[in-house]
Amino acid sequence: RGSNSDMRILMVCPSYPPQDVTCGVGDYTRCLAEELVRQGEDVVVLTSDRYRGETSGPVTVLPRVRAWTIGEALRLTSSAISPPVDLIHLQYTPDLYGQGLGFKLLPLLARIRSGPPVVITFHTLVGGSLRSRVVVPLLLLSARWSISANEEVSALIRRRLPLLVGRFTEIPIGANIPTKPRGMQSASQTALGLPQEGPVLVHFGLIYPGKGLETLFTALSELLRVRPHVRLVIVGDTRVGNRGYLADLKALAERLGIASAIMWSGHRSGEEVSHILSAADIFVVPYDDGVSIRRGSLMAGLAHGRPVVSTISTLPSAYLRDGDNIALVPPKDAAALAARIASLLAKPEEAACLGKAALAVAEKFSWSSIAQETRNLYAQVLRR
Repeated sequence: RGSNSDMRILMVCPSYPPQDVTCGVGDYTRCLAEELVRQGEDVVVLTSDRYRGETSGPVTVLPRVRAWTIGEALRLTSSAISPPVDLIHLQYTPDLYGQGLGFKLLPLLARIRSGPPVVITFHTLVGGSLRSRVVVPLLLLSARWSISANEEVSALIRRRLPLLVGRFTEIPIGANIPTKPRGMQSASQTALGLPQEGPVLVHFGLIYPGKGLETLFTALSELLRVRPHVRLVIVGDTRVGNRGYLADLKALAERLGIASAIMWSGHRSGEEVSHILSAADIFVVPYDDGVSIRRGSLMAGLAHGRPVVSTISTLPSAYLRDGDNIALVPPKDAAALAARIASLLAKPEEAACLGKAALAVAEKFSWSSIAQETRNLYAQVLRR
């Protein structure tokens, strides 16, 4: 097949949205699937029975899996999808398919049973059980090809599995929030409940430990001493298991005396998030483990042309450069974070330049480019 030929692709993702629990991998899969369809491919998504959306449309969704077992893998390799698919694209993070080995044998079973070739996108290799980490070499070996979704995954494979370096391609993710064309940001700050005066800082993403919110709160308490009108808007969902953590954050804000300067937006639609990001003076994501292009929320901030303040990573990025397209400070350093934000607020020209450069780097990760690279890879796999 040529790279412009129609292909029938089965995308496998347990967390395909909308579901009760927000998931960045699910958002990625939705954006990729929809763009593949726009480019002429036929995409079917296999997801869990917790899916809450439409099943028919440009992307066909099959919400029929209750447990990701070896039985499901066997069904997929025996023409369980009608009409048959040309290729299976599996989205992977540790434990996304449960603790067992079961469904993760899909690429191996597809080879043994001469089923459709399996391509795997690895979103992260960090975390999960010991068993989930042991299974990665098996997945890399048994898949027809693999995609690394970010620099961290690529670096881990090169460092820990150097013999498998020739079996993957790096295709970074894009923003998980669509941007509105310039001039169409009509929602007012009043309608969104945003602060009406003073600089607005925005933090966006799922709320759970490791996002640096404790550092941000301490930094905000310092900022308020010199800029009493600064306000922080926190946009993002909280999973059930992290509601206790959310309560702890709110208690911390009370202890620091900054609760009145924080707006908790909670879960918002993609359009509302886009309006809020566009209203931000500075987008602040001070991750404890450093900035990474694996984070769709970061990519959303960049794609909206906001000046972004984040934290230095132990793995330098080929795309993000401090003082050029992003402002970076050491992780967990509230004083440095407060000083960098204050500096950008005092120098709007510098902040505007950062925002313009952020938008330029984000354009390298457009979904149209990502989908085209993925289609080219599919065509390469099917020619083998």
